Amino acid sequence: MKVTDVKIHVVSVPLIPPETWRFGRLWGLTSAVVEVETDEGITGIGETNGSPLIRLVVEAIRANSSWLVGEDPRRIRSFVRASYDRGWHHYPYIGNMALAALETALWDIVGKLYGAPVHQFMGGAVRDRIPYYWYVSPLERTPESVRHEAAEGVRQGFRTMYMKAGFDVATDLELTRAIREEVGPEIGIRIDPNEGWTVYEARRALAAFEELDVEFVEEPIDMHDVEGLGFLRRTSRTRLGSNQSSWLAHNVLDVIRRGAADVIVTDQHQLGGLSAFRDVAGLCEIAGIPLIKHAFGDMGITTVAAMHVLATLPGPALAHQQFVQVLEHDLLSEPLEFRDGQLDLPMGPGLGIDLDRDAVAHYSRLYEEYGEFEGYSPGFGPSPIPEHELGGPQTGR
Repeated sequence: MKVTDVKIHVVSVPLIPPETWRFGRLWGLTSAVVEVETDEGITGIGETNGSPLIRLVVEAIRANSSWLVGEDPRRIRSFVRASYDRGWHHYPYIGNMALAALETALWDIVGKLYGAPVHQFMGGAVRDRIPYYWYVSPLERTPESVRHEAAEGVRQGFRTMYMKAGFDVATDLELTRAIREEVGPEIGIRIDPNEGWTVYEARRALAAFEELDVEFVEEPIDMHDVEGLGFLRRTSRTRLGSNQSSWLAHNVLDVIRRGAADVIVTDQHQLGGLSAFRDVAGLCEIAGIPLIKHAFGDMGITTVAAMHVLATLPGPALAHQQFVQVLEHDLLSEPLEFRDGQLDLPMGPGLGIDLDRDAVAHYSRLYEEYGEFEGYSPGFGPSPIPEHELGGPQTGR
């Protein structure tokens, strides 16, 4: 079996509602969907996000594809090593995002070839449903709006709420308190300042968050200040999650070694593929630290691909991150549907999913006509996609 071609589709899919975080307002996701074709008629699919510039990611995918064509798609580790041996270790962040899309497609091919779901190659599933958080992302950051959003999440069966923070500590506390009052003591709450606080601010904020019993605060300070993160963990009773500071595999090792976090939050895009994600999950298991899957602008392919790793992890399952809840379309022929805040693990060969070709064509056109959604765009201006283009192919959402 040989790889014969790699096709790339760039799509722009609106978020309903848009994401509001300290960097501005994100009206949608612009991502690259890849199809890896073989001489035996089996095609694998993968996906990666493009923030902040999809053009750079696409070029990285094309560069990696050039030495994938003609190779045996089953030799996944060899392909990953070849990527790093050709210099992509000089560009690990963008290189890993590109590699993740292609490597996911290779796992899809292998599963389809042997008639087994991908999780069988990762050790086999220990659970068939994966829990996720509810994204509290109102247009207006007011106590009333976050109460309404949180109440809806609980009504739909979600047991964990997630909200962006890092604007100012007083407002972050006010909104978190409103969520806690709305959902009660049994629902988990996570706060993500996206590196928005200094160590000085974080000490005061973490002390104040103790009374609200948040599950953890994710990446409160600069990602490069692992020493500061460790200091905050030692001096606060509020648990800390490491995401940006656990971007690469060796970063995770450093965070664990320094005792700098209670939870590791990472994903296959950051780490460079499902194999690396499973390796890091094993590292966390040895260290006795929970692993939570980070959502790096995921659509349906990435969400499902990660599930094939998450389903193999022993121990209590904490809620993972997702964008499916706020996506206009997940690009899958059978849209992902939450039941009590969980998604069912696909059991078909490979990833167990198929693309909605009409949706891919529609959102590819939106990208061609209106361009890329900017993930780091200061300000809160209007969406680049006109209102009459919203709605897309029917999804049942």
